Amino acid sequence: MSYLKGETWTLTPVSSYKIVRNCPKCGTKSLFQSTGNFRINANKKCVDIWLIYQCENCRSTYNLTVFERVSPKKLPGELYKKFQENNSGLALEIGTAKEIFEKNRAVVKEESISYIVTKEDTEIPVSLQALEGNCRIICIQNPSGLKIRADKFLAKQLSISRSKVKHLIADGLLQGSKKENLEKIHLANSLLILLKTVA
Repeated sequence: MSYLKGETWTLTPVSSYKIVRNCPKCGTKSLFQSTGNFRINANKKCVDIWLIYQCENCRSTYNLTVFERVSPKKLPGELYKKFQENNSGLALEIGTAKEIFEKNRAVVKEESISYIVTKEDTEIPVSLQALEGNCRIICIQNPSGLKIRADKFLAKQLSISRSKVKHLIADGLLQGSKKENLEKIHLANSLLILLKTVA
């Protein structure tokens, strides 16, 4: 294993997932988006905390459970204060945490989330056996586990067409370091890409 000069692309969500659910007012399945506000209900010494979602069509609300019957004293540090202040960073963090949606059995629309990509030059650990000729080495970091097709993402970030990406993959010029089929996979939490340069 050697450390070689490469690029690290990090995906960071800038909006929450939208929820797909039946809206009682609309009478059909609708998209609910995060309002960025929390609802706190005190019950003796415990509280329930929800992140409030709103139907895009009629503004009916849905409460996504964050905590149930928890003592504010058991919440770490300034967390409870952030809930009280409707902290936007905390709302985004919760609105992109898949485990919370799974706990609520809430269905999210994967492609509804917006994100930015930060690119920086870094040194990347790469097995020399994976390298053949001159390569552009790209490490894609997806810590939030966003479900994005690898080929679609690469086309956008490399500013080329999907068909061009397909040709590069077919010609063996664009591939995952572990020989992943980039046409058929979604981005993992971490994915190492090798883009071979033609002299």
